[in-house]
Amino acid sequence: MNASSTPEPGQTRPMQLPLNRRRLNKPYMYKKVFESGRALRSAPLVLRFFHVEQECSRLGFIIRKKVGNAPMRNSIRRTLRQCFAAALPKIPEGTWIIFDVPNSASQATRGELRAQADSFLTTIGGAA
Repeated sequence: MNASSTPEPGQTRPMQLPLNRRRLNKPYMYKKVFESGRALRSAPLVLRFFHVEQECSRLGFIIRKKVGNAPMRNSIRRTLRQCFAAALPKIPEGTWIIFDVPNSASQATRGELRAQADSFLTTIGGAA
C-alpha cells in the first residue's frame, strides 16, 4: 500500500464495490427493471429502478457506442459508479438501478452527470 492510497486523518476511504454482488449481470434483471420499474429522466441521463426482495442493491449500465469511444464510455461508467457507491447507504436494500445514458451525454461534463445522478439517487433514497 502506498502513501497516496491511505486517507488523511478524518477522511474515509471510498467504498469498494464487490462487482459480483452489486452488478446487474443477467438479461432477465434488465428486462424486469424495464417492464416493472420506474424511470427518472432529465437532460443528460435516464435512471430506471425497481425494488425486489433481495439483500443488496444492484447497478447496471446501458451506454451505447454512439456516446463516444471506449475511454469516454468508461469514464462515464466510473463517474456513475462512484455516485452509486456514495449513495449506497441511503438507497433501500434490494433496489435494482440502471443508468441509461443517451447519446447526448457525450456533450455533458462529468460534473453535470454526477450532479444529475446524485439528484436521482437522492430521490430514490427519499422514496423509501
